[in-house]
Order: sequence, then C-alpha cells, then structure tokens
Amino acid sequence: QDQAKTIIRLYGCLILAQSWLVWQTRKVQDPFVRKIFAQGYMLAFGLSTLVLGYKCIFTTEWGASSWPIIGGFFTFACVYAWFLITKKLPEYEPFGALTV
Repeated sequence: QDQAKTIIRLYGCLILAQSWLVWQTRKVQDPFVRKIFAQGYMLAFGLSTLVLGYKCIFTTEWGASSWPIIGGFFTFACVYAWFLITKKLPEYEPFGALTV
C-alpha cells in the first residue's frame, strides 16, 4: 500500500509539472503548440482512465470508492476531447492576439 501511495504522489507531481508547462505556454503565440498540449492532456487522461478502470474491474484490490476518481479522469479526457473537436486552430490563439 505504501508503494501505491508513492506512485500516486509521483503522478501528482507529474500533473503539477505539466500544469506549469501549460501555464507558461500562455506566452507562446503559436496556436499549434497550444493545441498539442490539449492533445497530450486528452491522451494522458484517457489512458489513465483505461488503466485505472482495468485495475478496478479485473482486480479485487480496488473497490467502489475508486470509481469517482476514475470518473474524474474520464471527465478531464472528455473535456479536452470536446475542446479539440469543437475548436478550430485559430481559436487556440491567446486572448487579445492580433489576426491579420
């Protein structure tokens, strides 16, 4: 169980570090770079949903209390997928960007 807590803490550190990268990307003017971050987050949260769901379904180690966490990862994946599907590339430009 200590090993699982350590892995969860490491995953949290990774998410925080990625959040800092995205926060700093606000300064980047290229909308393609910003879209790549959204794609990466969708992939990361989607794969996390699959791995955690598999663990919860096919092992007895995790119980029903894990499903809200899995639902959270699924929600994040869906939000990023919705954003990628509904937004065109120019809409990834930062607020106030001048278009010619």
